[in-house]
Amino acid sequence: MKKILKNSAACCLLIFLFLYSPFTIMAQKKESTIRKVYLQAGAGGNTLDGDHGELSLQTIFNNKWSATISYHSLSMKPKNLPSDYVPGTGTFLFFIPYSDNVVVNMNLFSLTAGKYFQTGKKSWITTEAGLSIVNGETASFQRTASTTIEPFGIIFGITGTTSNYNYTIENKSSIGAMIRADYNWAFSRFFGLGAGVFANFNSIQSPVGYNLKLTMGWMGRKAKGKL
Repeated sequence: MKKILKNSAACCLLIFLFLYSPFTIMAQKKESTIRKVYLQAGAGGNTLDGDHGELSLQTIFNNKWSATISYHSLSMKPKNLPSDYVPGTGTFLFFIPYSDNVVVNMNLFSLTAGKYFQTGKKSWITTEAGLSIVNGETASFQRTASTTIEPFGIIFGITGTTSNYNYTIENKSSIGAMIRADYNWAFSRFFGLGAGVFANFNSIQSPVGYNLKLTMGWMGRKAKGKL
């Protein structure tokens, strides 16, 4: 996985942990309102040959509604990658292959809310929609001739050819619309597994993805022997 969790993800995790404690206390005091509060950490793939990581905090209200604050870190091909683009390729130190593929990164900070559906004693589904703050990269391409790497490179063990396009990367920000759905299974009172899908629509690049998750927190399950 390429750049799944960047430095900003660590900041988000600290925020989630900070939020987790008061929510848990609130849940214990107002059990009739807040039924579950848990962190989700996941990773998976997305469109344009990409991959991503996710950190989120999800809360279930009255066994009817859900709300989630989430962070996604994505890497993928640019949506405007020329159809005839050929990456620079070759070998390093005469035997290690390399390829100069173009990758753009994106960070999504989202707040979503929606419906909760109980599917079993230990499992449930949530479907949500909301808004995202989007920080992403765009690529601009300029056609050029592909050339063989000069002898200077060969002295240092680099051989091959350059790409038929030069490109530049630019950072942009936008507001996006997020939709997501999660399936969760609590195998204990405090831990569970999950799977999710999401789509984000914004002016920079609109990814669609899937992931597998580990969940931890207050799952709403009572201890054995308690009613």
